[in-house]
Amino acid sequence: MKTAKKGIRAIKKACREMAHEMMLLEYQKYDDIWWNRIRITPELIRQGGKEIVQEINLKMPNLLSRSPLVDTVDLVAEKFGFESISDLLDYLLDYKPRGPVEERYYEQFLAEALEGGAAAAAPQEEPVPPMIEVDEVPF
Repeated sequence: MKTAKKGIRAIKKACREMAHEMMLLEYQKYDDIWWNRIRITPELIRQGGKEIVQEINLKMPNLLSRSPLVDTVDLVAEKFGFESISDLLDYLLDYKPRGPVEERYYEQFLAEALEGGAAAAAPQEEPVPPMIEVDEVPF
């Protein structure tokens, strides 16, 4: 019984690690943009509006800054391969918190692992070997 619990624990740990790796890959661009940050400029407010800026601040705190050392929105859009500033703003507005997304990946990987493991762990009937004929020797 303990080995079964340890096996399930190992499967859960592996699924958690796979979900985390998926999150790192999926959110890499968000992380890079967040690391560089975006300067709040009149152009940003004109392009998106105050409501958009506030919504981005709620979804991604500390992304937008008034620091003159931070890149402007047009430079960030160009740096990360967006065709326009509005594409970048739409991308930022589509941001989903990591927790629920990572949990969904974890549950998906866990279900696949347990489903595959259940099929492998199901008791299978072993084939009965054929009877070997033995000559009877009278003594």
